[in-house]
Amino acid sequence: MKKILYIALFLASAGTAIAQNFDQVGNLDHVTETRVTSAMFKMIAGLKKDGDEAELLKTVGNLKDLRVYTTDDKGSAAKIKAFTERFISGNKMELLMSVKEDGQKFTFHMRKGNTDTKIKDLVMFIEDADGTMADTVLLVISGDLDLNQIAQITEKMNVPGQKQIENATKKNK
Repeated sequence: MKKILYIALFLASAGTAIAQNFDQVGNLDHVTETRVTSAMFKMIAGLKKDGDEAELLKTVGNLKDLRVYTTDDKGSAAKIKAFTERFISGNKMELLMSVKEDGQKFTFHMRKGNTDTKIKDLVMFIEDADGTMADTVLLVISGDLDLNQIAQITEKMNVPGQKQIENATKKNK
């Protein structure tokens, strides 16, 4: 019984630690943070729509959290990159895809869900490919995600790197 209690407390504290770490990224100087919570996704999912939009809204209702961090400051960009590497490593995320295009490098990592097309977390990191500029974007999407729907969601929300997300999800169909 004690073992179960200790495991439950550890898992709860790990989730809190991750949220606090993201808060640290959002609090960095020269970083813009956008966060959409599960409450907003549930409100959006409750809208009445027909056809393809109804399926998309159902998928949106399964999202728990979307975070986008952007900066054009080299110091903050380095801190976001270091955080991203620790987050990916600490959560044993799998590389989904890496693209170098138009002077930028895009990497996508995921934590698998309960089927081949489902994932729990998607992390996209965009940085300058040659290190001369500081433009950096970190995108984290959490929930019960279907790879077949991620591109549609990010397109509707006009998320940075949407073209690369679309390409990444097509390769896994």
